[in-house]
Amino acid sequence: MTRVRFRHRVYNFILRAPVRLFGYLKYGYHIDKVFKIKKKENVLILSNHQNTLDPLWVTIGFNKPLYFVAGDTLFSNGIGSKFLNHVFAPIPKKKGTVDPNCVKQILKTMKEGGSVAIFPEGNLSYAEFQFYMDEGLARLVKKINKPLVLYNLSGGNGVSPRFSKKIRKGKFIGYVKKVLYPEEYLNYTDQELLKIIQDNLKVYDSENGNLYKSNLRAEYLERMIFVCPKCGKIETFHSQGNLITCSSCNLTVEYTEDLHLKSNDPSFNFTILNDWYQFQKQWCKNYQVSDEVIFYDQNIELYVTKVNEKRKLIYSGDIKLFKDKLVFNNISINLIDIHNASVIGGRKFNFSTLECDYFVIGHARFNPLKYVLMFNRLDTYMRIHNLDKYFNLD
Repeated sequence: MTRVRFRHRVYNFILRAPVRLFGYLKYGYHIDKVFKIKKKENVLILSNHQNTLDPLWVTIGFNKPLYFVAGDTLFSNGIGSKFLNHVFAPIPKKKGTVDPNCVKQILKTMKEGGSVAIFPEGNLSYAEFQFYMDEGLARLVKKINKPLVLYNLSGGNGVSPRFSKKIRKGKFIGYVKKVLYPEEYLNYTDQELLKIIQDNLKVYDSENGNLYKSNLRAEYLERMIFVCPKCGKIETFHSQGNLITCSSCNLTVEYTEDLHLKSNDPSFNFTILNDWYQFQKQWCKNYQVSDEVIFYDQNIELYVTKVNEKRKLIYSGDIKLFKDKLVFNNISINLIDIHNASVIGGRKFNFSTLECDYFVIGHARFNPLKYVLMFNRLDTYMRIHNLDKYFNLD
C-alpha cells in the first residue's frame, strides 16, 4: 500500500498556519526559519525530543509534509489513531527494540518521495541527558543516501518539562543545526557519523541561561523523583508550587527558573535534575533484593495493546513489584518474561512479554520511571540479555 499520499500535502498546507499560531500562543514556540526542501527532493530529519508535541514543532519548520517514526502505543487509541494515520501517516516502531518492519517502512516512504523525521533517542528528554542512539542509525542514514538535516528544539524542557502538566513562559525555538549531504557523510565511518549526529542533537536547556517563569515549577516532580538523597527513603516526596519536600526527613528543594535545584540543606548537593536522575540509577543498581514489596502504587489502570486496535482495559487497582513478579491483584507477570519496557510520557509505561503487550497508566503523581529502572536491576529477560539501551543502569 502506498504510504505517501497527495492528501498529506493538503492537510499539511491547511494545518501549518493554525499549528504555528497555536505553538506561539500556547507555548511561545517559534521557528528560526523554514527549511525549504527542493522540488522532487526528499530529506531525512533527525531531531532531539523534548515534549509530546515535538512532531508538530518540527513539521512547521519544513515546507513539505514529514513522516514521523512514532512509538506503537500511539496506534492503539481507537479513533484517534485512525485520524493520525489518515492525516499524518506516521511510521510505527516498537519502543525499546530493534524493529525491522519500521526500517522497511522508512525505506518505502523515502522511495516514494516522502521526507522522514526520526527522534533517534526514541524517548522524551527526561533530565537533560542524551538517551542512547544505536550505531545502526548511521548505517540507516547511509542506506537512505539522502540529505541529512539535524534539527534542534531548544527550550522545550523549560517550557513544558516531561514531569509537568503546566506550561511555563520562556524561550522555545526550533532551528536547523546542521545539514549533511551524502557526498560528505558517506566518507565517515559509522562511529564518526553517529558522533556527529549525537553532538549536533545535544540540547541542555539548563545551560542556555534562559528563565522559565511559573509558580508551579516543581509541581508533579514525583513523576521522576522517588529516592531521597538525605534519608534514603523512597516514595516520600510531595511537590507543591516551586518546591518538592520529603515527608520523612523534610528535605525541601526548589526547582528554579533557570532549571537548577536549590536547597538550604547543606547535605543536598545536586545542581540539576540529571544529578538526581543519575543518583536514582545508582540506588537501583545497589538495591539489595529481598522478598519484600519493592514498589507499590494505587489507582493504576492496566491495558492490553495491539497496533491499530483500541487498547483494552483489563484491570484497575493496585500494582506491586516484587523481586520476581509484577502483580496486579489476581494478574501476576513473571519478571523473567518481560522482554522490553519503556516510560511513556509522564505517568505511563509499557512492557511486553512474548505473548502480550501491556500499557500502564497511573494516577496524577504516579512515577513510572522507578519500575522501568528496577526492571533493569532485577532478573527480567531484558536485563539478562542487555536489551534496554535507554533506561539501563550502566
